[in-house]
Amino acid sequence: MAGYRSRSRSRSYSPRRRYSRSPPRYRHYDDPRDRYRGGGGGPRRGYDRPSAPTGLLVRNISLTARLEDIRGPFEQFGPIKDVYLPRNFHTKELRGFGFVKFHHPEDAAYAKQEMNHQVICGREITIVFAEENRKTPQEMRFRTRSRYIRTVFYLGIR
Repeated sequence: MAGYRSRSRSRSYSPRRRYSRSPPRYRHYDDPRDRYRGGGGGPRRGYDRPSAPTGLLVRNISLTARLEDIRGPFEQFGPIKDVYLPRNFHTKELRGFGFVKFHHPEDAAYAKQEMNHQVICGREITIVFAEENRKTPQEMRFRTRSRYIRTVFYLGIR
């Protein structure tokens, strides 16, 4: 087997280009703070991500809260990208927590500091930085279904 040689090594290949030959585009900035952090979503994914988190997990939200009830108090700290209040897939009721995503990490940090333990819709909320990105409805359905199947299997209900 000393003379065995892999076919993949014997073939020659052309090196892949890492950069485009076209000239770079000029970025237009809506917010002057973006100029210094390289925002703008260039073609190379992952390089323009902010180092600090921009998403907040808001816990203990009232089950009767609306998006406006959450967005309103948080908008005073900076521009908001998204507010998401998860619902139970089957009953459509709020699950008691939500996510607020800011455009800038320093706005998220300031909002966390100022809004933690404030009362919204009659409940004292707690805020932490969100660790994961938002789940899709398909992921939530699968998670609920698998939890139900585990419960049925564990209790022996058939």
